[in-house]
Amino acid sequence: MPQPLYNENHDNNPFLENQDSSSSSKNNSIKPEPHPFLKAEVVEEISFTERWKTNRFWLVRGSYYLLRTVWIIVMAIGGFIAWLISLLFI
Repeated sequence: MPQPLYNENHDNNPFLENQDSSSSSKNNSIKPEPHPFLKAEVVEEISFTERWKTNRFWLVRGSYYLLRTVWIIVMAIGGFIAWLISLLFI
């Protein structure tokens, strides 16, 4: 349950401490109004690779696609070697 934004019992309110406790009217006490809750907008930050892939400079975009292609080839060769090793040692 969320905490209230203001103290409802006014015991620790510094604005009310200076008031005389023998005041005849209780309706004159300062009551803070609750603050409306602001909805936080979730801003999803674009990842580094997404910015790299959609960069406006062709050299940056080209280096992304080149390194991604090299990575896919290395992973395919590594997967093939792992498959061969598992096949040979059954």
